Amino acid sequence: MNQLSNDDITKYGRMVSVLAKRMISRKEVAEEAAQEVWLEVMKSLPSYRRESKLSTWIYTVAKRVISKYSVQEKHYSVQFLHDYITGKDRDIPEDIDMDKDLWIKEECDRCLTGMFHCLSNDARLAYVFRDMIQLPYNEVAVICGKSEADIRKTISRSRKKLRNFLNSNCRIFNPDSSCKCRMAHMIEDINLHREYQKIRDTGKRISIFRQADMILPQKNYWEKYL
Repeated sequence: MNQLSNDDITKYGRMVSVLAKRMISRKEVAEEAAQEVWLEVMKSLPSYRRESKLSTWIYTVAKRVISKYSVQEKHYSVQFLHDYITGKDRDIPEDIDMDKDLWIKEECDRCLTGMFHCLSNDARLAYVFRDMIQLPYNEVAVICGKSEADIRKTISRSRKKLRNFLNSNCRIFNPDSSCKCRMAHMIEDINLHREYQKIRDTGKRISIFRQADMILPQKNYWEKYL
């Protein structure tokens, strides 16, 4: 196999972008990492012998490349994140160059990514592959080089940790939370809870991180290669 179809580039580019975005907090670094994945995929593509699914092969490359970048990411304590979220109220900058509602959504998304960093890099990686990219457990295990039992245990613990933290500290996840989120007044102004609830109502349980990606314009750092 020596080339990817445009459909493959669109599909895997978007998913690799999701992975980079949630593993790496700085947008420009996440974009650089995702594009390095593209270069590695294209360089190695002639050696792909279909011994594994294309998705498994691409995501294994993505895991290897993005892990080099994410090792520099900070691992936040729950207390640090709580103190940050409940800090001084945010206000919309006067010089923003985007729609006010979009700015609020993107700031909330940045906060969610920060919360996500209460997980270790390995746990966050497994969670993204399973609950956001929605790979089966056995494929996540192959990509991460661990047993399926270990992956299931890691993801279960991550879900519980995130759920408990979000329930107490995120007004989008739990509108009835007593948390004094610094974005609370703006969230109420645009009724952001309602947008998230609409997504929940249309299907089975969806993680708040997937919901955020569905609400915001989707990023695909491979688009320029189409």
